[in-house]
Amino acid sequence: MTEISAGEAILRSLKNNGIDYVFMNSGSDFAPIIEALASADASTIPEIVTAPHENVAVAMAHGYYLATGRMQAAAVHVNVGLANAVMGLLNAASDDVPIFMLSGRNPLTEGTRLGSRSTPIQYGQEMFDQTALVREAVKWDYELRYGENAADLVSRACAIARSEPTAPVYLSLPREPLAEMTKVPPVQPSQVHSASGSPDPDLIAETAALLSAAKNPLIICSRGDPLGALGQELAAMAEENAFPIAEVFVTRNVMKSGHPNAVGSALGQHLPTADVVLVVDTGVAWIEKKAAPSPDATVIHLGPDPLFQRMPVRGYRTTHAVQCSATKGVRALRQALSGKSDPARQAKITAQAASFADRNAAKAFDGSTGEANKAWVARCVSAILGDGTVVAERGGPRPLYELTRANQWFGNAQSGGLGWALPAALGVQLADRERLTVCVTGDGSYMFANPIAAHQVAAAQGLAVLTIVLNNGAWDAVRNSTVEMYPNGAAARANVVPTVPFLPTPDFAGVAEACGAYVERVLEAADLPAALDRAVEIIRRERRQVLLDVKLGPDDGEK
Repeated sequence: MTEISAGEAILRSLKNNGIDYVFMNSGSDFAPIIEALASADASTIPEIVTAPHENVAVAMAHGYYLATGRMQAAAVHVNVGLANAVMGLLNAASDDVPIFMLSGRNPLTEGTRLGSRSTPIQYGQEMFDQTALVREAVKWDYELRYGENAADLVSRACAIARSEPTAPVYLSLPREPLAEMTKVPPVQPSQVHSASGSPDPDLIAETAALLSAAKNPLIICSRGDPLGALGQELAAMAEENAFPIAEVFVTRNVMKSGHPNAVGSALGQHLPTADVVLVVDTGVAWIEKKAAPSPDATVIHLGPDPLFQRMPVRGYRTTHAVQCSATKGVRALRQALSGKSDPARQAKITAQAASFADRNAAKAFDGSTGEANKAWVARCVSAILGDGTVVAERGGPRPLYELTRANQWFGNAQSGGLGWALPAALGVQLADRERLTVCVTGDGSYMFANPIAAHQVAAAQGLAVLTIVLNNGAWDAVRNSTVEMYPNGAAARANVVPTVPFLPTPDFAGVAEACGAYVERVLEAADLPAALDRAVEIIRRERRQVLLDVKLGPDDGEK
């Protein structure tokens, strides 16, 4: 074989660039891709996972990356499919998750060229600038124009996506160039990603001196690298130098539970009195009106993009900005520090960490009878989790869970695109079928997840995810934000806050059961531990997905 279609060249180049899966929701614009899938040697192209909804495709790629650190691809139909995929891309971009986004592009010509327009929708779907739908959610975008450079474009996109700060990329595929013939691409990609940056030695030395001289230092973090190296370095540095670590607005847990230097997320108790603050790769480090550094504090931001330039407004004080790989930066900083601990300060930090853990345990006890609360659900999930993974969306914040390692808890990105957790959990489970994957999601988020599509994929791929729907029949996030802003307002006094309830409540268990899941409804908190034990047994014995519909009491907000 000397020539193949550009469609097959793209698939081969994806495989050559380390893409294991393409999560696909295709259309008529993908005819050259479909033909290539039917004719190509399966060992030369990625595995295709058919997703009945675009949001499911993108979130599965997101979850797979979180579990493995390996970028994957999602492919969707022209503008209408891309529109459905936008929310998933916004979530990925918010947390710097690399995804190779592919979409069809309307045929460009009306004549007899192979791939030219052949149906009425190809007029209705034409746009002046289709890429505008996703341009702010990707760091690179392009449109295939000639078949001959298809493979090189894939290599370039992969290299850019994987270069820190990592992020999604997008390539649109008009049908005519996708059908053109081109050479078989070489196995070696034409480009590779740039090495993650090392920190400036002078800045590291200055940062180490500032932290060493500090009376009340504080480290703030919110996410780790997929391999957990950042968590290991931070934990060791904190132990060696008596530094408190606050995990805030977590999207990928950095610290394990019970670490004596992990003081939790209650920044109001730590940030105002800190004299040196080190913010490690954290986009949202604090909420200014709730807790802020003292006016004379030194505030150091360290990470691949310490200023988070993709955010139009982020006014945190920055006295020092150290641009580098977060893991390399913390490792260099640890080596530059003396490692001389302060026993009195460490004792205070340990007491603060224990106090924070005790408060969360008390919350769980409060929800252990009658209708459950999120803290009780989290405590019960932690008891059956083992070395498994939690994917949570409105499922209770990270501090409520007892975790034994970094990257054991993944939370939705701060972009707030709902419906992420369930399909992301499918991606996590696909990456490691033997490890228990638990999706804990609010009932509103579950409805956004296109649950029929997600459960269909789970059945088709044999993904035995345990889904826990927290059922309170309301958008409590909307109620909480309204009451917070207007504590003495009419909504706070109302028996029913406008737009918050969704009644009658759908039969969530029935939705999953229709797709072959084992389901139970849990009405009393005391019944949850036994229901979870049964769920785990079903997963282990039958390799079958499970859904528990758990009745939840009023939600006082995620802190």
